[in-house]
Amino acid sequence: MIRLIFLLVYNFFRIFLFRLRYGKRCQLGFIQRISPRCRIRLFDKGSLYIGRNCELEAGCDIQAHGNGRLMIGNRVYMNRYCMISAHKYVEIRDGCIFGPGVKIFDNNHRFSRENGVSPDLSIGTIKVGRNCWIASNVILLKGADIGDNCIIGAGCIVSGKIPAGSLVRPSNSYTLENIL
Repeated sequence: MIRLIFLLVYNFFRIFLFRLRYGKRCQLGFIQRISPRCRIRLFDKGSLYIGRNCELEAGCDIQAHGNGRLMIGNRVYMNRYCMISAHKYVEIRDGCIFGPGVKIFDNNHRFSRENGVSPDLSIGTIKVGRNCWIASNVILLKGADIGDNCIIGAGCIVSGKIPAGSLVRPSNSYTLENIL
């Protein structure tokens, strides 16, 4: 109970400082459970909205770059070491749960056979619907559009549209029946 009170007071102070530093680009409800070891950064004109009653565990790294917008709905839980990098637009709707180590990138570096990897970025959008469970070590890439009430299994890489109510798991998953 004392830990919870300390965390709420700490977050109240931290959110107040975010609002002073970033102004209207950072909109956070005052009652959040954001770990002191969670890093939130806004670069250039990047903006962030976090709804009510969210929990971000230790090691999370949340970033909005350039004109990037990051919108996180109400009652979202992000386990340890989740990362979000928004250069254009990332939206996570209400009630989502993220396992440890989830990575979300709405951008990637351009590549050509002649010049290799470029520092220039190709950017897109990512949307995660309501009440989704994104399991451990999932990677969501630009173009990911996940419908409501989906489960994305551990270790999946998603870069396209997933219909509402879907269960997605890695194609190389094995069950005991497959092995025997």
